[in-house]
Amino acid sequence: MQHAQRARVRVYEHIRHPQYTVFLLITFGMLVHWATIPILVMWPILVVIYYRLAKKEEKEMEKEFGTDYSNYKKTGMFFPRIL
Repeated sequence: MQHAQRARVRVYEHIRHPQYTVFLLITFGMLVHWATIPILVMWPILVVIYYRLAKKEEKEMEKEFGTDYSNYKKTGMFFPRIL
């Protein structure tokens, strides 16, 4: 059985949760293009839900990978850090 490792795929060098970023950007595009009341209500709720999910996952990853993951958290959560 192989030991678990943190992902080292290129996009993950810059963003910790690219799949959530893409989902939120797509749904934001829908919000801009088809601004309906349900989308206006749901989009901020989705942002909060995915943020909380990402934080929960990060706590689990810190338990599993320790300082390696703590060092990795210097990358941006949803968008690359510029500075």
